[in-house]
Amino acid sequence: MLELLAIPVLSGAAALYVGVKKRSVDEMVIRKVFKNLKVGAMEGKDFVYPKLIAMEKKDYGVRYVYRMPLGLPKKALEPVEEILAATLDRPVEVTFKKWLYIDVFNNDIPEKVLYNDVPNMAGWVVPLGFNEKGWIFHDFDKTPHCVVGGTTRFGKTVFLKMVMTYLIEHHPNDVEFLIIDLKGGLEFERYRELKQVIDVASDPIEAFECLTSIKVLLEQKMAEFKRNGWSNVVHTPIQKRMFIIVDEAAQLVPEKFMEKPMRDLLSYCQSILSEIARIGGALGIRLIFCTQYPTSDTLPRQIKQNADLKISFRLPTGYASAVVIDEQGAEELPSDIPGRAIIKTHEKKIVQVPYITDDEMTKRLEVYRVAKVRKTNRTADEDTICFE
Repeated sequence: MLELLAIPVLSGAAALYVGVKKRSVDEMVIRKVFKNLKVGAMEGKDFVYPKLIAMEKKDYGVRYVYRMPLGLPKKALEPVEEILAATLDRPVEVTFKKWLYIDVFNNDIPEKVLYNDVPNMAGWVVPLGFNEKGWIFHDFDKTPHCVVGGTTRFGKTVFLKMVMTYLIEHHPNDVEFLIIDLKGGLEFERYRELKQVIDVASDPIEAFECLTSIKVLLEQKMAEFKRNGWSNVVHTPIQKRMFIIVDEAAQLVPEKFMEKPMRDLLSYCQSILSEIARIGGALGIRLIFCTQYPTSDTLPRQIKQNADLKISFRLPTGYASAVVIDEQGAEELPSDIPGRAIIKTHEKKIVQVPYITDDEMTKRLEVYRVAKVRKTNRTADEDTICFE
């Protein structure tokens, strides 16, 4: 009987030894990388490297915590993550917050994540994606606006539909959507009859009509908030939130070849969207602004500066990446993995965005479909817009 009991005990000890040995090998590699890259600083007469002070086992892998020598420039740490990942042949994340943290992960980011696997979360949060550490969520009541960039077929519109589905399923009576689908309505027209959808604009003139009504709503909400002494919707009894989704904002850029009335119309649309980005967040209006072609024209400065959440799927150039997330990197995302994205707030993360099909979205939201009569202010032969 004692012999039988000894078998699992010895096996457990052997497993523990292997684990410790593997971690010590990783730590030795990290020390060698520090020395080869000269990651350190002079302290007195000696050149001092980061010193290991803790080794923590996590669900996702192992975290190594180092004390940094004084005077070490942050730039010296930039190549460490890439070199370690290539040397250890595993994903690595390097962060510096008082201590230097090096996370060595057990697994890569999965190439596909299903919407059905997303956990339920309370509040005005949405899933952004899954990475080596688990699920990443975003709270729209803390950061109300976001910009999204990405080349066609890499997951940008699927991301919008996933966010829309999650918000409707978790806030069916409080969420509202105004969707400006400038791909001719091909992606979102089918969801017009959902009770949470106020309207779907499929061309610049319809976008102008919708945004004009939003400008009036902004003025009404401003007056209501002033009357009640409110400064932010999160501190009021108001439960509703409105999300304005702009899919393919490049269609709202005035071009020189256009006639003046159309240029004026598009400029007016951009000015209203900029106003929403400036003051709409406090009033309960959230803007999700998306483009396939990120440039300084398609992503206005006012919108970008007021959108602290930036999301980029694969882009063709480093310049386009810098327009969206203020640094290069989106051009290096894998071209064979749709849904892989960079999330940028105060820090940068790479995630796999949950995938949802139109069929699944339709089945999940069918219960909220109601009959609607489409309204328009235009007559069949009206081809000009007059500005006062």
